[in-house]
Amino acid sequence: MILILSISNILLDKKYKLTHLRISTFGLIVSFIQFIMSLIFGFLKINRNFDLLKNIMLSFLAVVFIFIGWSIHTRQNNSRKKHFRIFVFFLIGLLFIFFGD
Repeated sequence: MILILSISNILLDKKYKLTHLRISTFGLIVSFIQFIMSLIFGFLKINRNFDLLKNIMLSFLAVVFIFIGWSIHTRQNNSRKKHFRIFVFFLIGLLFIFFGD
């Protein structure tokens, strides 16, 4: 949803509003909760192998990229740049989450 909203706002050249900040912050929080859950469920598994480490690292990288994008977009003044930063870094994070599972 965040990706669709940000790409539509880029294409329609809409102004960045407080609602967009709230939605991106919610996405950041949800991705962090997903990372914590992958840590908990990963360490609860009986047979630990390389796939566990791979999934945890990819989830961690997803959260890092989403957080980097979120923190970079808060420093931008231009609405188009804010939407673009959110789109790019959330897309990278989403790809890491998909490849981690």
